[in-house]
Amino acid sequence: MSITGVGARTDPWTRAWHDIGHRVAGLLENPQPVPVDLLPLAVASNAATIRSLVTVHRDLTRRETANRPTGDAKATGAGTASSERITVELLETNPVRALGIALDRHPATPGVALSDVLTTNPPPGPARLWHDLARAAVVAADVWRNADPASRPHRDQAWSLMADVAAIGQGLAHLDDDIARAATRMPHAVQVQLGTTPGVLSDRYAAAATAGLRAAGERTRHLAAQGPLPDVAPLRQPFTRPAAVRLPAHVPYAQAATVELLDRATGPVSPRDLTYLTRAQARLAEHAVRLTDDPVLAHAARQHTAQLHAVTARQLQTVEPASDQRALHQAQALLTYLAGMDTAHPDSGRVAAAIARSQPDVVDALHRAARHQLAAGTWLVPNPNERATSSIWVRQAPQSEWQPDLVHRLVEARTTAHTLAQAGGPNPFPDTDAAVAVATAWQGLPPRLAVNPPPFRPTTARPTAPSRATNRAHDVER
Repeated sequence: MSITGVGARTDPWTRAWHDIGHRVAGLLENPQPVPVDLLPLAVASNAATIRSLVTVHRDLTRRETANRPTGDAKATGAGTASSERITVELLETNPVRALGIALDRHPATPGVALSDVLTTNPPPGPARLWHDLARAAVVAADVWRNADPASRPHRDQAWSLMADVAAIGQGLAHLDDDIARAATRMPHAVQVQLGTTPGVLSDRYAAAATAGLRAAGERTRHLAAQGPLPDVAPLRQPFTRPAAVRLPAHVPYAQAATVELLDRATGPVSPRDLTYLTRAQARLAEHAVRLTDDPVLAHAARQHTAQLHAVTARQLQTVEPASDQRALHQAQALLTYLAGMDTAHPDSGRVAAAIARSQPDVVDALHRAARHQLAAGTWLVPNPNERATSSIWVRQAPQSEWQPDLVHRLVEARTTAHTLAQAGGPNPFPDTDAAVAVATAWQGLPPRLAVNPPPFRPTTARPTAPSRATNRAHDVER
């Protein structure tokens, strides 16, 4: 099958999830993915993949690990057993939560370890695919645990990874049907190896196939592709330092860091530095013009660039000589990275779109910062009652309707920023390669694997976005 975008992205977790999606897609395309003699390998690989999905889903949504219920450990599932039911209402209003519940309840491997079933040279066909899936799941889990925090997903990229989890989970739910059918013909030797009976194993996986994982996966995947969404959860603490920019996917992440560093400035930001920041965004828009082949986006970026270049620090002085320059350092890291990106780069168009889509948030942050500095009295304006040739600088009166030219220009830049964001189109990273691979395989599924979730009416309700924190932040590479 053809996998869209292979080689175009280099994030370590993207490569790992692509490998999982490719193997799941290969199994979905196989007319007999679970021969009876491969049952131990299939259930072990299936469970290893589910465990990886549970871990990533929990990290993205900050679900705490609940206590496992007492009783037979074989029935506890790969994740945390939950008493919450997957209802049509939950699927409609919060499919991400429903997906987590379905993953938590999925059956664990009954009495078999990967080391007992993996071999060094599996034969081609389903055996090779199940072996490769197990190894890919283990590698993906390891990459996820050890990945550089700067490469982990944030906002659109977090939703992209959640789409991967949903797509792979939906594919595994289809394979549960095959495991359940193969279990009914399980010979005695396999029963001894798995430590269960044909009826128990078949019922367990048949229930998993119809427990809501398919429907929750489909709804989550569609939700993630509907455009801008609330953050699934940034895998970090609030930004305190500029984020490193090493990969194309870091560009929107660094723009989000710019916004937060402005909003969380630990000291005053001088009018001069805010002007420099605005000019830096103008240079980013110029890079978008250079990197895109979309004439509409290029035209909108040129207009936005002209508007940003008109922002000056006239009519402003400051009483504080120091200035918090972390946002400036973040902008410099972005510009340094983009200066080395050639127009022939496979992700140049995506980067241009990411720059375009980030502009409304950044311009709003610049405007908020200017208003905050004026309200705090760290910026001074000309005395409106002074008619002398040399200005006398005073704090702006709270009730004053007059605003400096810099503030007016930023208000006008909001309009061009939103126009540019619209020209950027949908999320440039709507699905990573794993989701594309599995979705492509579904298009040719035989009738036995047809997707039959309950019908849903369109909705704009989105799940809430709890947060997840890590304890590391990185300086800009110099």
